[in-house]
Amino acid sequence: MRDLTALNQQLRNDRLCQLGRKERPSIEPPPLGRCALRISFSAVAVLIAVGAAPTPAAAQTTNSASASQISERVGAIEGTLRSRQGTVLGLMGYNVVPDGSANALQISRSNIGGGDGEADTTLTLSQFGFGFTWSESFPLFTEIYAGYARYDPRALLGGEETRRTPLRWNNFTSTIGVGYDIPIANNLWLRPIVNASIGYAASDAGLFGGLINLRRDVDISALTDQHLNAWGFGGSLVLAYYDYRPERDIETELRYTSIRLETFGDTLPAGRGSADATALGLWARYRWPTGREVFGRPLRWVVDGTATTYLGDQRDATGFAWSAKIGGGIEFDTGRWELGLAGINLTRVRFIGRYFFADDNVSGYSFGIGMSF
Repeated sequence: MRDLTALNQQLRNDRLCQLGRKERPSIEPPPLGRCALRISFSAVAVLIAVGAAPTPAAAQTTNSASASQISERVGAIEGTLRSRQGTVLGLMGYNVVPDGSANALQISRSNIGGGDGEADTTLTLSQFGFGFTWSESFPLFTEIYAGYARYDPRALLGGEETRRTPLRWNNFTSTIGVGYDIPIANNLWLRPIVNASIGYAASDAGLFGGLINLRRDVDISALTDQHLNAWGFGGSLVLAYYDYRPERDIETELRYTSIRLETFGDTLPAGRGSADATALGLWARYRWPTGREVFGRPLRWVVDGTATTYLGDQRDATGFAWSAKIGGGIEFDTGRWELGLAGINLTRVRFIGRYFFADDNVSGYSFGIGMSF
């Protein structure tokens, strides 16, 4: 009889649970059943959503860990987006600042294993250009520089370390400058310059989509829309010392450059922003005759060097705050051939090898060809 009574009470309790009543049974509550487990899970879900009432220690530890992981994930994503838009322009900033010893650099920030699937953190930076004063009677100075950078933005900008297929992006920049040489002492000039820059960044896939559009008149917007347009305006102030003698030549320039870069047009929304490209650099070159002749003109030894400190956003983009280059080579005259156009003739050609080093253990080598007009 007692077993029958307990069975009836159990059935009554289950029925009350299903109807959602608040009243309690008159005897000891039954063991935790399926209905009670459902209510317990619902209570945990509500506490995670609102974060209000206290929970048992185990549940509180699990919830805190989950919330912390979610917060860190969101913060990392936001940080990557912010660094990506600033760093692309920062890399452009390295290329838009004219460098008297322009050359190409390839920087590797990690040991890259070909079959390990690691990210491609190799950064390629190159620049070439020229500057000249038209004549002593008309001391208008003109300079034109072009730059290129190639990198994997997910590894270089986002800090990701595991990528089996690198996604390369390319930066193209150009800077022009117009200035005027003001003599302030013997062999010493002050040269204010007005600079303007233009830049374009796109992935390999985007460039391929643009080629298809050009050749086949087929617009693949998913590829061609992924790019960045930038323009910049600023100026430079150069203190230059030039002393030319038969036994040796000395050229020295102390230059401060600041160019403000802004995105424009149909730039990818995640890449819109601005950056400051600012640098202070010292460049020097020394020549002296070797005692030999080439093409009927003296063959010279040449040594030169630069030291630059980066004061703008390019220092965060490249990973180094300063850099230096030192090198040497040979130089020969071509003036007797009168190679040129519109009264601007090529007078000298140089072959120079340089050693590059910077903070954070960055170093490398380069080889360049220089020309004087």
